[in-house]
Amino acid sequence: MQYQRKIFRYKVAVGLVNKRLREGILINGKPMTQMYLNNDIKEKYNIDWNCAREESLPNTTLQNLYLICEYFKIDIGQYFEIVRNVTNEEIDITINSKKKTY
Repeated sequence: MQYQRKIFRYKVAVGLVNKRLREGILINGKPMTQMYLNNDIKEKYNIDWNCAREESLPNTTLQNLYLICEYFKIDIGQYFEIVRNVTNEEIDITINSKKKTY
């Protein structure tokens, strides 16, 4: 069970990094939207892309990792360094923000 918890938290960190990379690019003074990214990847790489999936709880493939790094012009090592630097607090905040309240 501990292993599954660690994997879950790592996936949350990857999703956070994907979202930050996207929102770090401004389009008309505003953070890039998921739709814009989906359309841009389709146009540039002829690949159907689901940005929301890559940000919510990704189970990212090697192809998607390559595409993310290629699109945002970062080295794969740099990408994983950014993921590694996501704090436990940031992960907790993200998890808690997605919990359903009844």
